[in-house]
Amino acid sequence: MSKNKFYPMMQDIYEWLSKPPNYTTFRINRLKNFDCQELKNILLTQSTKLNTHEIPNVYLLRPDCLILEQWSNDINFEKTEKEVIVDVSCAAAVLRGAHVFAPGVMGLPANLHIDERVDIYGDMDGQCKRGLKITYDHKKMYVGTGYLKMLRSDLYDKGVHPSGIAVETLLPVSRLPVINESFFNKGEILLQNLPSIVCGWVVNAQPNECILDMCAAPGNKTTHLAEMSNNQAFIIAIDKTTQKVDRIREKCESHGITCVHAYAFDSTKCYNIESKGMQNGPPYPSNCFDKILLDAPCSGLGQRPQLVNNITPKMLQSYKFVQRKLITAAVELLKVGGTLIYSTCTVTEDENERMVAWTLENFQCLNLVPTEPLLGGPGLPNCGLNDDQRSMIQRFSPRDDSLRPVEQIYKDTIGFFVAKFIKVK
Repeated sequence: MSKNKFYPMMQDIYEWLSKPPNYTTFRINRLKNFDCQELKNILLTQSTKLNTHEIPNVYLLRPDCLILEQWSNDINFEKTEKEVIVDVSCAAAVLRGAHVFAPGVMGLPANLHIDERVDIYGDMDGQCKRGLKITYDHKKMYVGTGYLKMLRSDLYDKGVHPSGIAVETLLPVSRLPVINESFFNKGEILLQNLPSIVCGWVVNAQPNECILDMCAAPGNKTTHLAEMSNNQAFIIAIDKTTQKVDRIREKCESHGITCVHAYAFDSTKCYNIESKGMQNGPPYPSNCFDKILLDAPCSGLGQRPQLVNNITPKMLQSYKFVQRKLITAAVELLKVGGTLIYSTCTVTEDENERMVAWTLENFQCLNLVPTEPLLGGPGLPNCGLNDDQRSMIQRFSPRDDSLRPVEQIYKDTIGFFVAKFIKVK
C-alpha cells in the first residue's frame, strides 16, 4: 500500500494497515444456542487436511464475542507453480480467511483439474485482464493456497455469470483459519470485526428503548443491538437503498429478530419538524429516540488488510460534510437525556477527533461522555480535544498512549473510532 495516498499523520501506521489482524472475531447470537464445540470439530476436520495435530485457540472474550487464533507456524505447503490470479479485494479477503469466489478470479491456466491444489495471487497493479491464460508478469502478491473448484469454462465462457466458490482456500499466508457462517445454523454466528462489536457494547441496547440506527446496512450492528436487548427494544434501521434495506431485513429474519423496523431513506433528511409521529416511518419529529447509533459513511481507511489504496485528497475531504449533516439530524431526533454514539472505520483526524470537536462546538446541548467499556486507545492529541476529552473516546490502532494502556487484542484489529454524547438540554 502506497504511503503517499495517506495524510502525514497516517504514514506511521501504513504497514499495520497493510497486514491482516492475527485473529478472527465472530459475534455470537445470544438469541440462539451456539455450541463452541461445533467450531472445534470443524477445526479438527481441517487439521487433517493441514497435516497437524494442533488446532487454533478458540475462546469467548465475552458471551457474544468469540476469538479464533491462527494455525501453528509449523504448517507448510510448497508452492505448486499453478497460479490463480484474483483481484485485490479478493486477495484481501483470502488473507482474512475467505474462500475465492468466482467474480474475483481474473486469471486461470487452461490445463488445471478440479480439486487440484493451486497458488492464489493478488493482482496488485490492477492490470490483469479477466480471462488471462498465461503467467501474469505484473506485480502480484502470494496470499495463500487452495483447491480449484471451477474451470475456465465455468468462469469465462460466453454468457456465463459465475458465482460460488472458485477456489476453496486451504491456508492463507496469514494462517487464519477458513471459517464462515455457512458452517453453522443460520443466524447463530456472524463474522464481525472486534471494534464493531465493542461499538454495540457502548450502545448497550436495553429492552423498551427506542433506538435509531441511521446508516444501518448491512445490519451487523443493528442485529447486535436487537440481540443485546433480548429482542425487546424498538429499533429503527435506515439506509439509502431498497437493496440494502432488504439485506437488513433478511439478516434480522435469519437471526430470529422481530424488533427491527427497516426503511429505505436518506438519513440526512430523517428529521422533519412537521412529522406527526413514528407510526409511518421516516422522517421523524424531534426528541423521539432514546439512543442513536451513527455508524457514519466514511473513507474506510481503517480496514485491514489494505493492499492497495487509490483514495484521493478530494475524496477524503468529502466525507466530513455528509457526516456533519447526519450529526445535525441526529441531534434533533435525540431525546433530552438520550445518547448519540458516533463511529467510523477510518483513521483520519477530520472524520474522527476533529468531527467530535466540531460537534461539541456547534451543539451546546451535547456533552461528551466516556465510551464505556473503554477498550481501545484514547483519541489523538492536537486535534481539537483536550486530554480529558481524548480519554473519553476510543481509537483502535497500534499506537501506545500514556492516557490509557490497551490490551494487545484491541490493538491488533482494524482501525476504528467511537465517541459518545449525551443530550443535556
